[in-house]
Amino acid sequence: MMLQKPNNEKRLFFVVARDLMAILNNASILKRKRKLLADAAAVTIKAASARTSIHGARKRMRKGKSRRQIARVFEGLDVEKVAKETNLILRIGARKKFHRQMLSIAIDIHAIPYHGCHFRSKEEIGRGKQKEGTTRFHMIATAYIVGKRKKRFTLAIMFVRLGTTMRVIVQTLLSLLFKCGVRVDQILLDKGFYSIEVVRLLMRLNIGFIIPMRGKRLKKQRGSYQTTYCMKSVIGGKPAVQMVNAISVIKYNRGKRFGQHGAMQLCFIVYKVHLSLRQIAERYRKRFGIESSYKLNKAIRPRTSSRNPAIRLFLFGAAMLIQNLWVEVKLLFCRNVPKASELMITLRDFADVLLQVVRRQYGENLELCSAID
Repeated sequence: MMLQKPNNEKRLFFVVARDLMAILNNASILKRKRKLLADAAAVTIKAASARTSIHGARKRMRKGKSRRQIARVFEGLDVEKVAKETNLILRIGARKKFHRQMLSIAIDIHAIPYHGCHFRSKEEIGRGKQKEGTTRFHMIATAYIVGKRKKRFTLAIMFVRLGTTMRVIVQTLLSLLFKCGVRVDQILLDKGFYSIEVVRLLMRLNIGFIIPMRGKRLKKQRGSYQTTYCMKSVIGGKPAVQMVNAISVIKYNRGKRFGQHGAMQLCFIVYKVHLSLRQIAERYRKRFGIESSYKLNKAIRPRTSSRNPAIRLFLFGAAMLIQNLWVEVKLLFCRNVPKASELMITLRDFADVLLQVVRRQYGENLELCSAID
C-alpha cells in the first residue's frame, strides 16, 4: 500500500499538525513560539492515536517541550476562538471538495458527559438524560454530509451553551455551511428539533427537511399514507400553530433486530422532499451516519480531566479533523479497489500511522513503556 511509504506518512502527519497549530496559535490568548506549538500539536496527535491523555502522551516522549509548557498552551485557549478557528479549517476543506454542490446535511447535538463544577459560568454545562452516571454534559452540535458518494465529512461544529434554542443551533450551523460555499438541499434532524420555530426557519429559507414526530401523533393504519398535521405550541407566551405535511410509514420487522416481529409505525414531518413514502424513511435512515461519527470521534479523542470547555472542544475538533482526513485518504486509496477491500484502512490503522511518525520524530521512552506493560 502507498500508505506505508514514509513520505506519505509524514505528509499526513504534517497536514494534521498544521491545522492544529493554526488553531492553537489563533485561539490562544497569548502568542506562542512555533516550536512550542509544533510540540503541542504532536502531543495532541499522539494522545489521539494512542487513546491517552495529553499528560500521558508527553510523558513517554524523549524530545520536545516540557509538560508544563505544553499545558500552558492549552490553558490559554478560548472556547469561542477554538470554535471559530476549527470551523475556518473545516471551511477551507469544504470549499475544495464541495463548492456549489447540493448536499443533504444531518445536524445533531453530541453530549459529552461531564462530572464536576463549571469552569467559569454555569452556561458552559448543558443538561440531558442520564448517561454514564451524570445529567451534566458539554454539548457540541455538528453538521455532517449524508450520503454524498460515501463522502461523509463533518463541515461545521458549534459549542452549545445552556439555554440555547434549537432554532439558534440550526440557524448558526446553516450560516457556517453557507460560508463553506455549499448548497443545502435537505436537512435531516432528530426529534429533539421538532418545534414550530425550527420548521418556520427552514420553510423561510426554502430548505427541505425530514423530522420525526414526537410520539405516535398519527393514526396507525394498515398501509403507509400522507396527510397534513397542525403543530401547536406556545411562543413568547402566545399560542402558535403551523400546518405541515406529515407521513406515516409502516415498516415490517422480521425479528432480525431485537427479536421483535410485526409492523412498526414511523411518523415524519417533511417539506420539499420529492420521494416515495418508503424512500423518505430510507433517506432518513442515512442520518444515523452522524451517530457513527460520534463513536469514531470518541475512539480517537484524547482523554482529559480538565474543566476548561475550550480544551474539551479543541480535543473534539482535533479528533474530527483526523477523522475527516481518514475519510479522504480511505476514498483516495480505495477508489480503484473492490468494495470488499475498503475496510483495509480503518481509523485505527490510520491513527497508528500518525503515531509511528510522532515516535520517529520525538522518540519513545521504552523503559517507561516496558515498566508500565
